[in-house]
Amino acid sequence: MAEDIRWTPSGSGAAIFEAAAGDHKNWPLLFDSLVTRAAQLDLGVDDVYLAWELTRLAGGCLSAEEHKALLLLIIAVRAAAAEGSTRLPLAANGDFNRIFSLFSLTDDERAAVDHLLWKAKTAVTGRQSSGNEPGLTDIFGGPTDYRPLIFDHGCLYIQKLHVLEARVARNLRERLGGDFEAAEKEQGNRGEPGSDPALERALAEVFANPPEGSFGRAELDDHQKEAVRTALGGRITVISGRPGSGKTSIVATLLRVLARPGDLSLDSIALAAPTGKAADRMRRSIAEHLKAIPGAGEADRRLLEKSPPSFTLHRLLGYSPGSERFRHDEHNPLAEELVIVDESSMLDLAMFDQLLRALRPEARVVFLGDADQLPPIETGAVLRDLCRSKRAATQGRIVILKKSYRAREEAAEGRSILGAAAAINRGISPLKANEGERTALRTAVPELLFKGVEYLTPGNERQKEEFFARWYEHLMEAPIDLEKYLSRTYISGSAGFTGEDAEALGELISYYESDRILCVTRVTAGGTGSDEVNAWFHHRWLEESHPMDRAVGNPPLLVGEPVLMTRNDYNLRLYNGDSGLVLNVATAAGTRSRSAEPMAVFPRGESFVAFPLGILYGRLEPAWATTVHKAQGSEYDRVAIILPAVPVRPLTRELLYTAVTRARRSVTFVGPVEAIEWGAGKTMERASGLVDMLD
Repeated sequence: MAEDIRWTPSGSGAAIFEAAAGDHKNWPLLFDSLVTRAAQLDLGVDDVYLAWELTRLAGGCLSAEEHKALLLLIIAVRAAAAEGSTRLPLAANGDFNRIFSLFSLTDDERAAVDHLLWKAKTAVTGRQSSGNEPGLTDIFGGPTDYRPLIFDHGCLYIQKLHVLEARVARNLRERLGGDFEAAEKEQGNRGEPGSDPALERALAEVFANPPEGSFGRAELDDHQKEAVRTALGGRITVISGRPGSGKTSIVATLLRVLARPGDLSLDSIALAAPTGKAADRMRRSIAEHLKAIPGAGEADRRLLEKSPPSFTLHRLLGYSPGSERFRHDEHNPLAEELVIVDESSMLDLAMFDQLLRALRPEARVVFLGDADQLPPIETGAVLRDLCRSKRAATQGRIVILKKSYRAREEAAEGRSILGAAAAINRGISPLKANEGERTALRTAVPELLFKGVEYLTPGNERQKEEFFARWYEHLMEAPIDLEKYLSRTYISGSAGFTGEDAEALGELISYYESDRILCVTRVTAGGTGSDEVNAWFHHRWLEESHPMDRAVGNPPLLVGEPVLMTRNDYNLRLYNGDSGLVLNVATAAGTRSRSAEPMAVFPRGESFVAFPLGILYGRLEPAWATTVHKAQGSEYDRVAIILPAVPVRPLTRELLYTAVTRARRSVTFVGPVEAIEWGAGKTMERASGLVDMLD
């Protein structure tokens, strides 16, 4: 068996580390111990190398104890950033104590860290001559300094994150402050409702002629009308509401109003979202809204024929993967006069910064999302911070939607889902809540109805697999002929998929997108991660539908399996989170056609695109199950939420709320009853200075 090989600095590399280690004669042992401690914070050896490299800036000015304290402090700041915080609060409680508790510091080590912080702060603020602490002032600085670590508002920042947060705050303040005055000066008071008779007539006309829905006239409620008026009246608007609260109806209504006066060209409007799936869903939802308008007039018909395009934010901003730069910024701003961004809770600090910089000063931007959902995977929680900002609220730029129309309150299933989401948001298990219909506790798999909210507590591994088998059987009970659709060969010609093929693909992919298993993590002890669940379904599908494939091996992806993109491919216009289906596809050009082969088929606009599996090697994974994070921006008829047997860090109130609100008709919790209490009782707080900088 091969031995593990571990590389350590030697030669000139060792000399560098020895120089940075100051008086530490046993620096290799110190380095190893730091790597072990960093792993407890989900940091890797690269983070320790970087921390060690930064300490070189102190030269030989630190004692061995101070050098070690500085290393621990740098690793702690990076740990806070890895968790999504923009800064590390230095108060004696909260994140500072929590992160250092994971280090298992001795009393002497903690005292050394506290003393180092005191020396650094006094040196930076000038209470002690900076000339006496040249090493520390080369590492630590104040808000206006260019140093690796920045003190601000009683917190410690990584310099890059401080720059990003300060710049986002400055751009937001400019858009929030004096908003109506700026709009009057730059746009001739075009946007302020109540001041333009033509605009008021357009509002009255659109409000009076809503689309027809399955429950009758889909009229906007008062909060939704307020959101439309708010978006018309300023350079920034934030609309937050749970899934199904009518945010897309607000966007469609806003576009209908703007299309009427004729002073804003539809070509100057862009729709955007963090993922291709979310962007396409917004476009399709707007089209469905417009098609449902009875007796649509000329303006609505024109809008339906030429709706504003939808983009991923990376595509809108002109991201180049080769240079890792964006084409649009303050020096080359977007031409659009209005940008509407959906699923804004998924935008991290860096993406907010890039978008705000790329907007012209007079342009308008509307952010839609749900501030109670999971924050972005990367750093920051800008949408949530904006909704907490007194400045934004005082300026009247925040609209909170109260009602959900996805899971209709009139139906028992809808009341159950809405009640579960509300309970979780208050930190209570749905099993103990009184909202809506109570959660049904099932003791055996055959009792499941897949209606409303149900809770199954498997007593052993066998019962969990029984649930997987029941879910699989439920999927196979399709209202369409799955065997017929999956066994056929689809032809992709020069015009893509057409005719019966396009129709069949629409029905097939729509059905596969109606149900999903959601997991807390990819891999967990006890087989509750999405990787383990996908492996179970893959083998079941292999045994039942692909016996010949089983005889010759075990292909990683099989015809009939749902798949998910795991990385962006800008050349193919496929993005992380895009979902598709593996099917037999033959390409045809003119009179010649190639033999069929398994391809991944993805929706794109009103049609579909297909790519050979080999082209996407390493960027596709099965999607019978996915993590809750990857399900953000999606909606399903039914979801099953697989809970871990032990507490894990990602299991939080925000994650459970996001998982539950993916469903329209059915939510099934599978796992120990304690798990939902663990999650509902723990919030995903991120330390951020944005509200301080805004207010």
